Amino acid sequence: MSLARVWVQCRKELLQFRRDRLTVALAFGLPLGMLLIFGLAIRLEIKDIPIAVQDLDRTPLSREFVSRLSATQELRVTALPAAARPMEPLDAGSARATIVIPPGTARLVQRGLTAPLGVLIDSTDVVNAMTIREAIRSTAQFFDMTLVPRDEFVPRVAADVRIWFNPGRREALNIVPGVYAVVLAMYPALLAAMAMVRESERGTIVQAYASRLSAAELLAGKSAAFLLVGLGQVLVVMGLGSLIWQLWFVADPTLMLVATPLFVLDSVLFGLLVGASTRSVSAAVQGVGSINAFFNILLTGFLYPLGNMPYALQLLSTIVPARYFIEVSRDAFVRGAGWPGFGYAPFAMAAIGAVYFALAWLRLRRMQFAA
Repeated sequence: MSLARVWVQCRKELLQFRRDRLTVALAFGLPLGMLLIFGLAIRLEIKDIPIAVQDLDRTPLSREFVSRLSATQELRVTALPAAARPMEPLDAGSARATIVIPPGTARLVQRGLTAPLGVLIDSTDVVNAMTIREAIRSTAQFFDMTLVPRDEFVPRVAADVRIWFNPGRREALNIVPGVYAVVLAMYPALLAAMAMVRESERGTIVQAYASRLSAAELLAGKSAAFLLVGLGQVLVVMGLGSLIWQLWFVADPTLMLVATPLFVLDSVLFGLLVGASTRSVSAAVQGVGSINAFFNILLTGFLYPLGNMPYALQLLSTIVPARYFIEVSRDAFVRGAGWPGFGYAPFAMAAIGAVYFALAWLRLRRMQFAA
């Protein structure tokens, strides 16, 4: 492989990219838009879930219990008339749960007996249903503790809980580093795929085949060019993320500095593989977009823990570079474990990139012989 020919190919790609002002604008504008939409719109912590409370007891104790429910951040309480059916708010979709406080609840509590409450939960959304159930249970337990005189209540177990790594419970520390991976997996690959397939559409790839440029040199030149463009996208996206969400390295940044170029290179090589396997820009765009949307959002731990998925999908996620970059990114901005914790990630990404390069090389080599 001649480094001179690789450099010439790299310069050619950069010049073509710079001349297309629309592509340059989209290359940096779309990642910023995606970062803002995902970073601001995605919320995993559920708040203000509407519930209806039908207070048939109408005593100070029942009203105190309702006020306790309203004090939680998870629930938003509305009163349900006594004549209404408990299922009406669930059927209408105006509430996710209905709590019925039956008559005589206060008398049972005053006599030291257990007072049952009726709770109906809409389990259409399982995550919401579990959150509502735990919120109601914890509120009822805390309210029950307040009914016991302090001198009679002796706790048997006292848990000293401390929130580690993210004591402020900022969701951005979990979401935004994952968005970095999704954005950088999408747009460098998209640019590389479009550049590769345009060579076939315009017929200019025949000139490359007629020259002394080999398939490996063609891939290396294009990879180097779009790696530089991708690193520019890294600076823009992460710079904006640092300004908006105040994300900074919490420990040694060397793992992140090593993993980021490798991940961008994986994205570029994947785009070149798709571009070498398709015949039109629209097909390349659809291929990159569909595969990235499926793998990089669903099979990387971005939104859902990988341990909750079937074992077959967990195995499939091991060939997705974004899975490893999300681990490194979240560690760099939240945990700070560094090389001892996630030092395997760069090696995994390098191995996947080598496979992408080999497959793209085989594809272009066949095309070259066919030409």
